[in-house]
Amino acid sequence: MEGKQIVAIDIGSSNVVIAVGNVENDGLVTIRGIVSEPVEGVNSGRIENSGLVSQAIVTAKNRIEQNLGIKISEAYAGLSGDFVRCVQVTDLVYVQDDLKNGSNQITQRDVDELDRRMKSVKLPDSQETIIAMEPLRYKIDDKEVAVPVGAFGRVLSATYNFILCDKAMGDRLRHCLQQNNIKVKEIIPNAMIMHNSVATTDDMQDGAVIVDFGGGVTDVSVLYGGKVRYVASIPIGAKSINADIQTLAIPTSYIEDLKIQYGSAIAADAKDDIIVFQAPKRAQTKNILRKNLAIVIEARLKEIAEWIRREIKEAGCGSKFMPTLLLTGGGSQMSDIEKLFARELEISDARTVHPEYGFTEESMLEHITSPADATVASLLIYGAKRGSCTIGVAPKQPAPQTPAQQNQPRIGLSQYDTRQQQPVQPGQPIQQPTQQQPVQQPVQQPKQQPKQQPKSPYDDDPDVLTTEKVTLGEKLRKFFTKAGNTFVGDPGEGDF
Repeated sequence: MEGKQIVAIDIGSSNVVIAVGNVENDGLVTIRGIVSEPVEGVNSGRIENSGLVSQAIVTAKNRIEQNLGIKISEAYAGLSGDFVRCVQVTDLVYVQDDLKNGSNQITQRDVDELDRRMKSVKLPDSQETIIAMEPLRYKIDDKEVAVPVGAFGRVLSATYNFILCDKAMGDRLRHCLQQNNIKVKEIIPNAMIMHNSVATTDDMQDGAVIVDFGGGVTDVSVLYGGKVRYVASIPIGAKSINADIQTLAIPTSYIEDLKIQYGSAIAADAKDDIIVFQAPKRAQTKNILRKNLAIVIEARLKEIAEWIRREIKEAGCGSKFMPTLLLTGGGSQMSDIEKLFARELEISDARTVHPEYGFTEESMLEHITSPADATVASLLIYGAKRGSCTIGVAPKQPAPQTPAQQNQPRIGLSQYDTRQQQPVQPGQPIQQPTQQQPVQQPVQQPKQQPKQQPKSPYDDDPDVLTTEKVTLGEKLRKFFTKAGNTFVGDPGEGDF
């Protein structure tokens, strides 16, 4: 395999997602494959059962390895949860007059010394560890500057953004991957790299807030001045909305589709009609008012919006900070969700986004299916900037032979006649031609008459007549639609 290979793994509260990509000469990433596997044992980003998580990892890993013919041994891993927090630290150095002329011109050595001091910062709590840090702004004699090298002054100070993580949570993530023979190149807070695939240069410079709705966690990233100014993880996600909908006696298997297809974030704008679906007991049907569904969704989203408001204020970007709101993640796929958050956060520009920056167009269209892919896609872009992963080529397994093939004697060249030979299809035993054996004609099997289907009481209804085979589920769907209701379920089901 040529070029840089990147592997990204996102262990969320609902799914383990693994993506593999190639870095092209122009810096764009070609996505080779993305697989997602449901996971249990993760609660609000916290790994609570490493055995269950490992099962999901190995299943996803085997799938993508078989699909691509590779062997994964290294990866970048994303991390989210309320155990990740953001702290800003400020320090200073006195400028050394390297030119010996009293000008006090700042050199790269002054900046490196300040960076070294920041890297030596000790945490007061041994239960936390620093997993990321970067400078936010520089000041020279209390005046903020974008580029300190070459400027003049006596005191150079900087404010660094430190991302802290519960040490035990990071160790659990590393352990789950290592026991599946995956070496972790880096553990990265998802909120720190989310902008890589969903934010434009203008968003980064002028200011934006990215809200990534995961299953158990909602990540918040505050961007301004070309940098990630602040990150936070809210321990509420799409699972909380699903749990609220379930209290309305909705079957679990219908909740996600019901929320995305018929749910609304604004109850006042929801249609006042009835959604009909099959109840757990097959002989019954149930119904719910679409407006009641929207009321439940709106209540939970308003709570999440209040959390986000507090985190934006905590970022300290000032009262004039007027960001763009970018909504992404699997939980963002609901009608009117932009309208609700624009209203609750008093932000005029709100939109739902999906990964679209940093990839070759063909691979993006083939593999990016929804905003739920935003986290693992951003991890790929981050890895492309940091360094390649070690990926091997999986050995090809010989095709298994059938018993007839195993018992068939080898045929030498002299045993074939001079007639033109037909190519042998894989899996078919080689037949040695003989002149004495007569050619057998295939036995014609009598055709079976199709079974007569019992006549349905709906067959005479002109609204449900069709030239194709119609199941009872389809006929009932048309019956309820005619009555002014929406039917949720599988039209192919014949029993209720």
